[in-house]
Amino acid sequence: MEKVELTGDVFEIHDPEEKDSIYFLLKDKIHEFTIGLSDILECLKFAEEKGEVPELPEEWWYMLYGMYPQLSVHREMENEKV
Repeated sequence: MEKVELTGDVFEIHDPEEKDSIYFLLKDKIHEFTIGLSDILECLKFAEEKGEVPELPEEWWYMLYGMYPQLSVHREMENEKV
């Protein structure tokens, strides 16, 4: 798996049609690409569910659900397992 690195560039896009307003520029040896904050948060939630990172307070996730509704899909999937 090829390693990517943060370039330090962050883009703010204020477009209601976009799911994110903040994007991070990453690069590998050949490509530059962006990843949105919601994608990073979804990865964090997945890692939390798999026990790879410590559990974060539910109140913290609730605040984010309002800003990034797609994160609540993970919560709905958790509730279905119970």
